[in-house]
Order: sequence, then structure tokens, then C-alpha cells
Amino acid sequence: MTEQWLFSSDDLVNTPSQCGEYSPLDKALTPGEELELRLRGCGYIHSVVQRLNMHQVVASTACVLFHRFYMRQSFIKYHQYQIGGACVLLASKVEENKRSLKEISRACALVASKGNTSEADKAHETWSRLLKRQEIVLLENCCFDLDVRHPYAFIDALAAESKVPVFLAKAATAHVNDCLRSTVCLRFGPSVIAVAALYLAIGVHEYEFRGSLFESRAVDLPKNAVEETELCVMEMLEFYRREADSEKHRPLT
Repeated sequence: MTEQWLFSSDDLVNTPSQCGEYSPLDKALTPGEELELRLRGCGYIHSVVQRLNMHQVVASTACVLFHRFYMRQSFIKYHQYQIGGACVLLASKVEENKRSLKEISRACALVASKGNTSEADKAHETWSRLLKRQEIVLLENCCFDLDVRHPYAFIDALAAESKVPVFLAKAATAHVNDCLRSTVCLRFGPSVIAVAALYLAIGVHEYEFRGSLFESRAVDLPKNAVEETELCVMEMLEFYRREADSEKHRPLT
């Protein structure tokens, strides 16, 4: 993973979407509005991947590519569903869990139409054309850099080395998957996210852990790993807090 895909907190409030770049109307989103669109786009990605019975890692890679793209382009110019679909198409190739363009475009149409098969049938060809076009745009804006490294292997290595129970490693993996819908992957490297997810799982389950994940020989951590991990845990907790607040204000159906 190259440093070009790690950003500061200041960078995340000065994105093209929030600065009004690339928009013919010079409209700018608020930080909250952009976070909501990132959340919706990643939710769309997960729904498409699930409909196609693809591996979780495809959704994970697609979400990372999605977040990277919108550090270069605006939500106002590129709709989150179109780019989300292109991310699934590209991620299926990166992770060698391929589906045909026809299958992916059909799934994208179905999810976008909320399962309306009649609408999906009509939009299928349009989605095929869109995905082919947006995949090229996605590649160009990601600088053809498809090196996406996830925290999963780091979680396994840390858990094995520190004798952390399997249920905590699984809980940490769940935290990583949840937070793919946030900008955590843009702020921290995968090894730091792995440590943060494990410590969060340990705290949530009130597990008595006397060791230190920062003394690992199995995982190469940055020199400022303690500080970075603290910040990462805080951002994960903030993500869950926002999700809880959204649930409170979501109307009952």
C-alpha cells in the first residue's frame, strides 16, 4: 500500500465533493453529507456482492477502491451507485472471484431498483454500458494502482502470536468489515487497523488481556503505532456512534 492513499483528517474535509470541484454548479457537500454518501455507496457494494454470492474480500476491496476514488473525484459528478458497481466489477478481477459483466450489471440494476425485476430488465443494458465506462474512469483515478491490502492477515497473525482467542479475532474482523463503510481505510494502514480492531474487540468483550500487541514480531508496525491505534479506535467508535444515532432517527416502516 503506497502512502498516496493515506490521508490526514484535514484532507478528508477538503475533498473534491466538499470543495465544489468538478461541479458545473460549484455545489459543495458538507462533511456529514459526504460521509452519508460513502455509507450508501458501500452499502450498495455489499448488497451487489451478496446478491452475486461473491467472497467478502471482493466487497472489502471494492469499498477501498470506492473511498480512494472519491478522494480524486466528486459525488456530485459521479453517482455513488455507478462507481460502486464499477468497483465491484474491478474488485472481482483483482480478487480473482470473477463474474461476467452481464451478471454484475444485472445485480447492480436489481439492487438499484430495490429488487424490481421489471425495472432491472429494462436497465440491464444501460448498466452494462455504464460499468464498462466507469471502470476505466475508476482505474484512471486510482492511478491503475490495484494494490489493496486488508487487515485480515494481520489480525490472524497478531491473534496467533499473542494467543488471542478465536472469537476475539472474529469480532475484530467484523469490526473491520463494519468500518469499511467509513473512511478508516483512508486514514490508517492495514496493520494499524488490525491492532485497533483487536483492541476494540477485547474492550467490547471485556476480555482480560495482559500482553501487548505493539510488541509483535509477526507484524511490522509503524513507529507511532500506539498513537495511530488510539486514533483509529476513536474513529471506529465514532463510526458506531453515528450509526446508532442514525438508527434512532430512522423512521419505522
